[in-house]
Amino acid sequence: MATELDPFAGLGDVRWSRMRHAYGPATEVPGLLRDLADPDPAVRETALDGMYGAVHHQGDVYPCTLAAIPFLLRVAEAPDLPGRAEVVGLLASIASAEDPTELSGPYKKANEAVTAAFPLWERLLGDPDPKVREAVAGLLAACVDGARAAVTSLTGRLGSEGDPRVREAIVRTVAALGRRQGGAEDVQSGAEGVPGGAADVPGGGEGVPGGAADVRDWLGRVLAVEADPQVRLVALAELAALGGGPAVEVGEALELLAALYETGTPPVSPPAGFETPTLIGALRRGREERDAGRLAPRAGELVHAISKGLGDRVDDRVHLLTALLRSPDWECQVDAMGPAHVLLANWRGDYAGLVSVLGERVRDGCGRGRPGAVVMARAVGVLDDLGELAAPAADDLAEVLAVTERRVADHTAQEDEELPWVIEWPRDQPTMSPALRALSGMRDDRALPMLAWALERERMPRDVAQLVGGYGPRAAPLLPLLRRRLRDLPAGEPGDHRHESIAWALSRIGPAAAEALPDLLGGPATGDLPDLPDLPDLPDLPDRPDRPGLPGRPVTEGLLAALAAIGPAAAACAPLLREAAASPRRGPALRAAKALWLVTGDVDAAAAVADRYLGGDDKYAIHAAVDLLGDLAPALAERDRAAKPRIALLRRLARRKDPHGWVPLAAARTLYRLTGDPEPVLPVVTRVWDLNKYTRTEVAELCTELGQAAAQARPLLEAELGRVRRHNASDDGYGSGQIAADEKLLHHCRRALTTMT
Repeated sequence: MATELDPFAGLGDVRWSRMRHAYGPATEVPGLLRDLADPDPAVRETALDGMYGAVHHQGDVYPCTLAAIPFLLRVAEAPDLPGRAEVVGLLASIASAEDPTELSGPYKKANEAVTAAFPLWERLLGDPDPKVREAVAGLLAACVDGARAAVTSLTGRLGSEGDPRVREAIVRTVAALGRRQGGAEDVQSGAEGVPGGAADVPGGGEGVPGGAADVRDWLGRVLAVEADPQVRLVALAELAALGGGPAVEVGEALELLAALYETGTPPVSPPAGFETPTLIGALRRGREERDAGRLAPRAGELVHAISKGLGDRVDDRVHLLTALLRSPDWECQVDAMGPAHVLLANWRGDYAGLVSVLGERVRDGCGRGRPGAVVMARAVGVLDDLGELAAPAADDLAEVLAVTERRVADHTAQEDEELPWVIEWPRDQPTMSPALRALSGMRDDRALPMLAWALERERMPRDVAQLVGGYGPRAAPLLPLLRRRLRDLPAGEPGDHRHESIAWALSRIGPAAAEALPDLLGGPATGDLPDLPDLPDLPDLPDRPDRPGLPGRPVTEGLLAALAAIGPAAAACAPLLREAAASPRRGPALRAAKALWLVTGDVDAAAAVADRYLGGDDKYAIHAAVDLLGDLAPALAERDRAAKPRIALLRRLARRKDPHGWVPLAAARTLYRLTGDPEPVLPVVTRVWDLNKYTRTEVAELCTELGQAAAQARPLLEAELGRVRRHNASDDGYGSGQIAADEKLLHHCRRALTTMT
């Protein structure tokens, strides 16, 4: 590649129109490539967004992506072109620098095309632009076959590199390459060692690091002599992540972080001063807004790196984050929130102290200006999905919610000095605020009057009934309000599920919900509805015209679940349930069959519906039918009629090869309930446990039913309780029910072990 040549020479010779990207023909790629080097930064940002959005969509590599690599390399090489650092970053992404292991097909070709330019990257490690040097240091993590050479170049550069961000990138990449090289057998080389230089970086013939052990030693030497606290923190985080050596001391990390927050850090990038209607532009603006007014805007990523590096050392992570949350520095508190959420969501531990401090941050942030509002909002965000684990913060949440004057807030003003109860959205129904969701998630009675207030609003939040239902029978005092909303909310309208949500809430309240039957079914009102005690008076609602027949509402699964929960008091609905049980739709038919049994006691009619789906090909229908038979088992076990064919079919289903294990597990449970014989159940328990981790809660519940007969499953349960990582933890994302689901598994594992003794 000659830098004197036009970097876009030959661009028009490529048949771009015959290639495609994520959204169609790649005809605009030449224009995007040219715009990447345009003098106008807004044009460059728009082009970069187009490359990531279409040509390299979500990390994909297309033929047009491969065809673009030579031109991107030329842009990176040309010293006078703008935007080179961003182009190098794009090449790093195309080469899968984040994880270049086990690549194949076009991804491997892309990696090889980028890393084959290694001589260029060696030269650019000395480029005058520190942003280019930083991007190149990150790109070298893509080197798979040339890892040793990359490590040699990077460690050799560290001693003469004066920019702390470039030094950080070098340390991160050397650590990543070392982890991938594995053992020490890969490290022997004839290199001159790790040079020292102006910064006294260790060297002196000690060998170029290659394997994890060598990288660990090198990082330890860097940590010992490095002066910049940011670089030292990166080295400390990488040491913690490597493990295998002396444990990284949390106290040392806290000292370094304290120094960093005191001296401050440069911003990630200065405000750009322009706007583009792109995703990259939106992310940049968000970063600029987050960094505004901060002394140490880059400290947050280092806190995250240290916490992540400590891995399974949960107590050390709790110590680190609790200390940061107790700091008087609001930036320090904010930066600890994200890592705290990651820790709580993915690891098990004793979090009472950490959660208590989060509650303090909620209480102390109220009414204390912008920094306090930011801290309070972030703390609430962590508490939102904790469920009962948030209990140590309950008093603080309840106190701040109780004094809130502005109970409704716009979605753009959630980082306010008060905690609202309801959030308004521009093109959607309101929702409950994260703070009130958190308090309701722990089933705290102090949230009930607030939920009642939200139920009474003309624009009722779409999720308030769901929170009410979480209280189960304890929500019975809210029945008058639920009845009123059943009478005035639309039923069956697309996009409006509030009526159905109330029906599900009634199903959780149980038999006490019988008084809501006329309102649930859409029939005439049955007299005045009582007011709620100790709550504001509710407006009277006009009675609806009398409608003959039942129901006046659509027959939904929420309605059927509510009738099932109400039980015999809903006997007048038997004709409706029989009609629904004959539905060709699996979900309503099976749910109606269960309700029919609970309302009328007609076990034969319910079992007939289950049998209808039991022998089909729809695995979801089979699973639901088997579950229904499991519910009916106590009544069915007393009868002989049709028992043998059904049991034979269940035995076959329990032995069935199922990639997820749900059907065999359900069949085994129902078999045990019908026969009392644990022998065919135990092999399914052990097989399904390892096959699908998401079945483990139901397996533990089944072991509780089996009692001492499930003793051979004891090692599985004990091993689960001994794990530090949550069973459903993920490095790729987070689900709102993740923590509650894992805590439920732990509860049932302990319960099952108790029954075995």
